[in-house]
Amino acid sequence: MKATILWDYEKIQAISSEGTEDGMAVFIYKKNGSTEEIDGVTYNTYRVDGEPTGGYVFRKFLRNYSGGKRDEGDMYWPVIRLADVFLMYAEADNEVNGPQPKAIELVNRVRYRAGLPALAGDKTADRDAFFAAIEQERAVELIGEGQRSFDLRRWRTIEKAFGVTGPGYAGYYCTDTYGGRKQQWYVNPTARDIQRAYIFAIPQSERDRNPNMSQNTPWL
Repeated sequence: MKATILWDYEKIQAISSEGTEDGMAVFIYKKNGSTEEIDGVTYNTYRVDGEPTGGYVFRKFLRNYSGGKRDEGDMYWPVIRLADVFLMYAEADNEVNGPQPKAIELVNRVRYRAGLPALAGDKTADRDAFFAAIEQERAVELIGEGQRSFDLRRWRTIEKAFGVTGPGYAGYYCTDTYGGRKQQWYVNPTARDIQRAYIFAIPQSERDRNPNMSQNTPWL
């Protein structure tokens, strides 16, 4: 958790308007762009009150120590992570065979590395229970890495995750840690809106190159 997000009074390397290192800044939600004294040291506060997440912000895979800019140093964005491969294997194996010792072992290896206990027996009792455990593990382990939206599409569970009910639905709000509404999705959606979330449109440029190529149904 500490490697993933900032919350009140956590510090992060500050960046000047020129993009260079500028000491450390402290994150305090609702105290944007001011100063705060901590243990006799005065810090600028981190300017992120506009973040849709509100009272916390991501710092995953960012350099968080002095000596250079936040996007420099030994913090690299991974092309693929072994934990993702383990969880993909477990998901695929469970879909075909139900919970298997090897798949359970791989999920537990991901948890062990994060300092978590092995899955309890009820989490691997059957295919549905193990899938729910894998889903939760992917959400926690891969947070902020651009995987969640593709997972929801693959599982066809956008309606479940966002509570989408169709026409008349007031929408799903992203709320901050003070309960404030920050962003809204799926307001009064149609069936076509949901289907478009699951399948991309074929670019018109590709259809122009091949007149025999039809368009995906939700985008007709």
